[in-house]
Amino acid sequence: MSLRSPIEGCGVLEGPAGLRLEDLSLARREGVRGVGARDWLLSQGHTLPDAPNQIVASGKSGFVMSLSHREFWLLQPDSEASAVRPPSESVAAGVWPLYCQHSHAWLQLAGEPRAEVMAKLCGVDLSEAAFPLDSVAQTQAARVSVIIAAHQNENDQPVFSMFVDQSLARYLWEAIEDAMGEWLE
Repeated sequence: MSLRSPIEGCGVLEGPAGLRLEDLSLARREGVRGVGARDWLLSQGHTLPDAPNQIVASGKSGFVMSLSHREFWLLQPDSEASAVRPPSESVAAGVWPLYCQHSHAWLQLAGEPRAEVMAKLCGVDLSEAAFPLDSVAQTQAARVSVIIAAHQNENDQPVFSMFVDQSLARYLWEAIEDAMGEWLE
């Protein structure tokens, strides 16, 4: 069985000012949660954020995003997702797998005016002064729950990675595309 993106056919939308909306839903991501998650990830050689709602580079092409003291997502934008579901039993004492690969779509917005685009959809100030690189917000955009992470992509360009329930992915894509409208004309 192969995975399909919930917004199959969207792929990439490019515009002026370096704006670029990309579907990364088929990129690898997994996660763990539980009282022992932090210690287990450290024992596996991962670099971890100092506090919840942060994201840090870890390894060659990956990131660790902390959503709480006990929940971490491992993001690998350059690796292909696996269709295999993680086991339902604990991976270690007090450490349980997360199914973020199968539950959330991954959209990435790049370009200088990315904060201005998102200001049309989100009440959180995502300007670099208020939302610096390595920040994570669990909020709403276009009235749907979304996780937004500010980090650098493989080209060292600042981007927003956005994670949304797969059933709402096409709606969020279209809302972002609409918000990008003034830069696409």
